[in-house]
Amino acid sequence: MKKIHTSLLVVTALACSCASEPQQLSIHDIAAAQELAAQGDFDGADDLLGNLEVEDFDLATQRDFNLLRAHIADADGDWSSAIRYYEAYMTQIGPADNARAAEQSLLDYGTQLLDGDLRFMWIFTDRSRGILTLENLALLGTTTSLRAESMARVAEHHYSDGDYREARVFYAGLLQPQFAGLGWEDSASFRLAMSHFRLVDEDKLNGSGVVFAIDQLGAYLNNYPEGLHRAEAEQHLLTSRDLLAKFHLQVGDYYRQIGDLDGAHHHYSLGSGLTSWGDSSIVELVSGTPTATINAARLTELPQRPTGS
Repeated sequence: MKKIHTSLLVVTALACSCASEPQQLSIHDIAAAQELAAQGDFDGADDLLGNLEVEDFDLATQRDFNLLRAHIADADGDWSSAIRYYEAYMTQIGPADNARAAEQSLLDYGTQLLDGDLRFMWIFTDRSRGILTLENLALLGTTTSLRAESMARVAEHHYSDGDYREARVFYAGLLQPQFAGLGWEDSASFRLAMSHFRLVDEDKLNGSGVVFAIDQLGAYLNNYPEGLHRAEAEQHLLTSRDLLAKFHLQVGDYYRQIGDLDGAHHHYSLGSGLTSWGDSSIVELVSGTPTATINAARLTELPQRPTGS
């Protein structure tokens, strides 16, 4: 009976041992590979790591393992794996001694992908991966200057591609206080204003959209009186002011067409720079524009409204 009991204890102990979690590796288990990599022997470091994955290590070591893997992939020309490991390294909490170098590599890879300098099988480009890489760096990076540069590159790509809705998000991001003093403010403020201007569809005018473009262009001119893009901003501001007058001309024509003379009078008045029904919000914006003159002419063609209206 005693013998059986002892055997059961041994079996139980073995079962518990088998069921327990395997012991995770630590920083000591990659020290030799790190030393080889530091000496430039990346093939040797890769051989030492074998088939080990990040999950094989404790949390304190995972960041170092990802960085080591990234360096090995970088040296091997495997940019896809290098990006993956650098991004994994960047997202983990830990010492940031090597963060700038890793983030600089991501910026370089993202830029090269965006410019079409990196290709699959020397043929196929992957600009979308470049955008994603730069966006991740802008969002998750710890080096302020590199975050700003990646954000600027993404913004410029979207702007050049005609995707002004996405572009304005990143230009607005560049104007956040943490990026002040890095030299992006002037161009980012102008491009933000221009993104709103480019979103104005002259064939389908939206009054609020035009006003927003006017506000943004005015803000640029006010904030940067000696701005690099002042002449262009002034030109587009004049165009936007006239488009606002044109918007009210179109609405006035519509109301006139359907026989709503009060509505026509209201919009022709606003479009000519007059106060109408207590609304004087755009008087200064449209006054003196070419289309304000047309609105005024349309207004004279309508029966006069009663005094006080």
